[in-house]
Amino acid sequence: MEYKSLGVDVSKKGIEYFKLNNIFPGAFCTIVRHRDSSKGIILHEDGAGSKPIISYLYYKEYKDAKYFEGLVEDIMAMNFDDVICVGAIPLAISDYIAINPFVINKEEVLHHLAISFSRSLEKLKSLGCEISFCGGETAELPDIIRTMDISATVYAEVSLDSVITGYDISHGDVIIGLRSGGRASYEDRENSGIMCNGITLARYVLLSSNYSKKYPETSSLGGYRGRFKLEDYLEPLGMTIGDALLSPTRIYLPVMIEILKKMKVKALVHNTGGGLTKCLRIGKGIRYVKNNLPEPDPIFLLIQREGKIAWEEMYKVFNMGIGMEVIVDKIHLDEVIKICKRFNIEAQEIGYCESFKNGNSLIIETKYYKGKFLK
Repeated sequence: MEYKSLGVDVSKKGIEYFKLNNIFPGAFCTIVRHRDSSKGIILHEDGAGSKPIISYLYYKEYKDAKYFEGLVEDIMAMNFDDVICVGAIPLAISDYIAINPFVINKEEVLHHLAISFSRSLEKLKSLGCEISFCGGETAELPDIIRTMDISATVYAEVSLDSVITGYDISHGDVIIGLRSGGRASYEDRENSGIMCNGITLARYVLLSSNYSKKYPETSSLGGYRGRFKLEDYLEPLGMTIGDALLSPTRIYLPVMIEILKKMKVKALVHNTGGGLTKCLRIGKGIRYVKNNLPEPDPIFLLIQREGKIAWEEMYKVFNMGIGMEVIVDKIHLDEVIKICKRFNIEAQEIGYCESFKNGNSLIIETKYYKGKFLK
């Protein structure tokens, strides 16, 4: 099975039509000039993808809206960790929640989401990241939304003389990978590592067709094709299938802020849409060589096996256990790993950068797959 067969295009064809006023073309996020000419501002929006469907299935099966709470951490991570990739500090967040009121009790869900926003922002504040919640929009759209959707918009600022552009990545720089699984010191539970990308593919290859029959609003294209129930516990995962799929996306923001205080960072890459090929969009004339990747978290091995998915597809769709990449001069390698360790996040050198004449390229070498990707 391929992701595109389920209607998802990881290459995001069509966004090239939006000729944005980006003063740093090729940087991880679009930056526009502030009226104060020394600053750049970012207004960034991202969502939780199809992860709300996993929450919805739990909600229907167990009659409890608490399963929507983790989605708040997802939309925070998807936004905060994107803007920090250009060195920008998020200052404010607003949400957008669209609900089908015929299948979801709006007040119950909003109550639990509000609890999660308050708790998550308070936790970030205790870690030195104070971000204001500025409200948002709740829409009841039964003719458009089959279950629910949630996203957020984040306002961030960065000094123009400290923007991380990726322009100065050079031959010999190292790529440090931060794990997406495990449990960081500021997290409440073990994380499977899946984050928010590839959830549609994971749902279709893992979940039982009984869910499609019982809740047809959660799938299309013939329904789910897997053999698992949400409550099925698998020893390799150390958790249930449902818990693995619903694991909140790790928020790397506090770690990245500490790293940026200590050293010059050439590039940061948040491995969301595009998986381990996301780096191809950063810098120019770079060959990224990833030849020391860790063993993928068990959830990725399970998805690949159950769906008989080509390994090339896996590395394009999923983060495969590396949620964030830090590219620095080799002299900073040990310091980055040391900082990550303080937050109980595994990190290691996963590769290096070389000069490349035409565009960007990526080489991935693991025991599962060896191949080349071009921008």
